Amino acid sequence: MSEPGRVAQTAAPLFAGSAYDPTAAAGLVAFQRPDGSALLLRAGSPQHLPGSHPALGGGRIAWREGDAIVVADAATLDRLERHAAPGAGVLAVSGSLLAWRARDAAGTDRIWVVAPGGEARRILMQAAPGELGRPALLGDQLFCHVAGPAGNHVLGVDTTTGAQELLRAEPGAQLTNPATDGRLLLYVRATGRAQELRLGLLGPREPADDELLLVHPSSGRRDREHEPGRHRHRHRGRRPLLPPRAEPGVVDTLWTTALTAEAAFVTRLRARRGAARTADILRVPLAPEG
Repeated sequence: MSEPGRVAQTAAPLFAGSAYDPTAAAGLVAFQRPDGSALLLRAGSPQHLPGSHPALGGGRIAWREGDAIVVADAATLDRLERHAAPGAGVLAVSGSLLAWRARDAAGTDRIWVVAPGGEARRILMQAAPGELGRPALLGDQLFCHVAGPAGNHVLGVDTTTGAQELLRAEPGAQLTNPATDGRLLLYVRATGRAQELRLGLLGPREPADDELLLVHPSSGRRDREHEPGRHRHRHRGRRPLLPPRAEPGVVDTLWTTALTAEAAFVTRLRARRGAARTADILRVPLAPEG
């Protein structure tokens, strides 16, 4: 985990432009491009993958090829398995499982898992207007966010028994897109005031107990919090700090994440007035580099 007491950043370095949905494991990082291509970074050198929407974990890599998913050796890209997965969207892979989310025409989300040589099993289902987030895998444990009319939370599921564990929940906040390295849990917390990248121990926990890595303006436009001609109140002679405000005409959304021992990664979706929407990946270092 990053240094205790470190002040949260309000900006993070750009890791990859025109990129989204980062995935990382064993020193490798992969991500999707808006043009449909996908890249794998090995020791910083990019390599084009033969499919889209990559996932890394447990020494394996997975990608989509049409209505199928290929699982390969992450070191060599030698193909190990191929699974039919009509409608598959985002993926996750570990040494023992492959998982994917599929959404049908009615908007119902389903997450499926399959072991090598096995049959696909449905683990979770959420009807519209709710949604299931991008899955993450650690061995036989699956993690994702669940959003519905009653709220939003981060869930852990034992895929062998189906037992579910509520890992993070907070009234009035959206908690989305978890990633884990096996010890820590990374996710996005969003309210009407700010978006935050938070990191804490894997297991049930209050979001307030997790470390705040990055604070970003809310995806909504916040007012100046005082009436015209007046000023914000002072407390003991000081005006209280406020969350950052977005630039005029810019709406950013923090989205999918990935985690390594050295850094946290997060997708930033950007809508700018009069311009095409963009997606980039930011990198937040967790320890001194070099």
